[in-house]
Amino acid sequence: MLRRAILASALAVLAADAARAVETGLTIESWGDAYRHGDPAVQGWLRETFKLSASPAPRVFVRVAWMIEADTHGEISRDDLYDDDDRAILRSASRFRDLILGFRAGPATVELGKQRLTWGRTSFINATDNLTPRDWTDPLDEQRLSPWSARLSVEKGRAWGEAALVPRYAPSRLPVLGGRWFAIEPATLPNPSYPAAGPPSLAIDAAYGADDFPGVGWDTLQGALRAGWRGPRGEIAASWFRGFDDAPLLTATPGVPDLVRGTVPVKIDRSAARLEVSGLDGEVFAGSWIVRGEGAYFHYPAGERDGFFLYQVEGQWSRGSWLAIAGYGDTIGSAGTVLAPTSLDFAFLPALFLRASYGDATEWQVAADAVYGVDEHDGFARLSGSYPLAGHVRAGGEAAVLWGAPRTFFGRWRDNDRLRVFVTFSF
Repeated sequence: MLRRAILASALAVLAADAARAVETGLTIESWGDAYRHGDPAVQGWLRETFKLSASPAPRVFVRVAWMIEADTHGEISRDDLYDDDDRAILRSASRFRDLILGFRAGPATVELGKQRLTWGRTSFINATDNLTPRDWTDPLDEQRLSPWSARLSVEKGRAWGEAALVPRYAPSRLPVLGGRWFAIEPATLPNPSYPAAGPPSLAIDAAYGADDFPGVGWDTLQGALRAGWRGPRGEIAASWFRGFDDAPLLTATPGVPDLVRGTVPVKIDRSAARLEVSGLDGEVFAGSWIVRGEGAYFHYPAGERDGFFLYQVEGQWSRGSWLAIAGYGDTIGSAGTVLAPTSLDFAFLPALFLRASYGDATEWQVAADAVYGVDEHDGFARLSGSYPLAGHVRAGGEAAVLWGAPRTFFGRWRDNDRLRVFVTFSF
């Protein structure tokens, strides 16, 4: 199988001698979160990343990034060491961020393996980025998952193009069901048998049920194309995607109430909706300023959701170590939803975005970012900073505040204000 061949090639490179230009690196990150409310009030995380880059032959290269993760509160699985397909409810204890075998031939580059296919241009909302699922276990610290895929890149003068195939669907992972980021609402249902039997209301006992995800075949092969042109004052690109929405559809089905315990079981089944996306993106350079835009039309052929247009525009200013970005994003259409995918990356639109940062790799790094929901007046703001304590150590912290009415996107999490401290070792 192709997956075994790629893995065998990557492992073979580990034994290569220095003449093969092998570069390795190890990063250990540890951070702790303290929340204003909720249980547990304090959470801890640990992530170790081993990276390898090598060229065993003049036109052949290998990139490996192997991650091992653990936490104190059970949001990362303690039973599954490795989830090759990334379809499990919980993130496994280890995963490949990259496992790539690549070939170069003139203007063309082919990459095979597990990789993050990120096509977004704007900084906050990426309408054209639909090949790589996300991990929203922590919605304020989104991670990218890496599906098995093949990518072809070609550059010829000012023109360039990309094509990608993803044979097996993987959904974006949602926060842990019943946890601080995915509370069950409503928490109770009226008891239809009351007062003859049981209490007036029944507590919902929710759990994930069956998964109806597409298998591997020609009919379920996901693919995308992107091509563009670079000029002296800017760049423009067009893209097309055909596959499945990475945000899974959730269908809740109540079971037979347990009147003795006062509960009603609810099974939440996951499925995937077919999706086609046509998009445009570009940017214009003007001195210290860059103006960017990205937009795409989302079409659901089976009608799980009405079509809509998603877009974001932004302006970026930079000078020396300073960087500032301000943007606005929204959707046009999407009324009359039948089943809504559980997408956390644009469910809060329309919104304004702001990011500002100062610093470089060897000095202080300070950053602030914020999102403000224009219609619901909800949002979040975050301030972070870090400093290199030694040649291979960087430590810092951040504070995040969320606000809004209880039923708004960010308002539902307004008790999750938190402080974070972290330390990173790089070797």
